[in-house]
Amino acid sequence: MRPLIWLIAVSCLLLSNSALALTAGWDKYTSHLETSNLDAFELKSDQEWGQTFQITYGDESEVYLNQITVYLFRANSGNNKTITASIRSSWNGAAIWQSTIAANTIERDNSADQSTLHDAVTFSSDEVYAQLSTGTQYYLRLDTTASSKIYVHVDPNSSYSPGNLINKDGNSESGKDMLFAIPEPSTALLVGLGLFGISLRGRFNH
Repeated sequence: MRPLIWLIAVSCLLLSNSALALTAGWDKYTSHLETSNLDAFELKSDQEWGQTFQITYGDESEVYLNQITVYLFRANSGNNKTITASIRSSWNGAAIWQSTIAANTIERDNSADQSTLHDAVTFSSDEVYAQLSTGTQYYLRLDTTASSKIYVHVDPNSSYSPGNLINKDGNSESGKDMLFAIPEPSTALLVGLGLFGISLRGRFNH
């Protein structure tokens, strides 16, 4: 029994370390922030915006992510409305991962000042991870139940080469990028789950 308890404890430690690792390295996949020349486009219930991206991480073929950051603001109350960030293999494909927040929790700016960088907004999930293949193109998509007055920041002169802005019509716009950040991936989650599986297998074999 003691080896089982020890393995579970180690697995939990690795899982917690994975969560910590996933909050680090924000700049690694952040689009170029040119704060003197920003745009902001309206996100509405019938008007989604997004971004294509790729991840490379050493020699790893797969990584696990459970959070993503974008820059949003609102010009109205946003009561009872939500905003969802999802990762997909195609623009209209099924969500591989998603997280939803209340619209009234993001920064409010009644002037809808597009040129001022507003607060970073992090979408996260403590229990659900996206399993992504490195070097593969994915879509970050933003949806809202709000009918108007939610805005997403865009850099119209971005140098982020692995991807492009996806506009409200679902088309790619080269040279433009949503301001976004993806935390540095971690493989500790996989190791932790592997140890946990080994411990359970050993227990049931006895």
